[in-house]
Amino acid sequence: MRCALSVALLILTSAAFTQTVKQSNSHSHDLVWEPPEWNFPQEVKASVPREMFSTFRLSGYGITFEETSIESVQKHLGGKTGQRGDAGDALNWLCFHGADAVGRWVIWLESGEIDGGSVGSFQWQRLSNRDVPDSRCHALSGEAVNLPLSLRLGATKAEVLKNLGQPTSSDTGRLIYLHEHEGTIRGEPFTTSNIVVVRIKNGLVWAIQASKTSSS
Repeated sequence: MRCALSVALLILTSAAFTQTVKQSNSHSHDLVWEPPEWNFPQEVKASVPREMFSTFRLSGYGITFEETSIESVQKHLGGKTGQRGDAGDALNWLCFHGADAVGRWVIWLESGEIDGGSVGSFQWQRLSNRDVPDSRCHALSGEAVNLPLSLRLGATKAEVLKNLGQPTSSDTGRLIYLHEHEGTIRGEPFTTSNIVVVRIKNGLVWAIQASKTSSS
């Protein structure tokens, strides 16, 4: 089981969770295109008793982790596919942006090597006043992101703890929730890992990461 989690985390882990941007020629704005890189601590042991969620909706379109393909999302919602990394460590994504009553946001739908072309994770976060979505990042209107949990950008830390419970782990500005369970597919054992990471800034949720991976 730990081996399977290590494989999943290897896909998601990197040095820091910082916004990856390209500076414009004027240096007055930050162009947003590539998703931030995950920084999930590999030593965390699962504590959440139930799977948190595996489905969500984006502009009314239902997306299921490990089932809905990046290609089908692009067909229904538009956008351009980004890619980085080499064989064995490649990541594909779609970038969307929009706004709510509080401010602007961006969401990346991600598909790594382990996901086989399906959406395996997303990252949803606020945009600063300096951030400008790249033209490849597709605009969505209205309250476009709908999660099955009572979890949203702009929620207070107290609301997150009330709705999600105590985190598996926490550090400065970050609440980490990890669920794992084992099962079988056609007689073959597998381990599913469901991760939700909530980033807190100035007492409010400014970023949410979520993923689901299954591996033998």
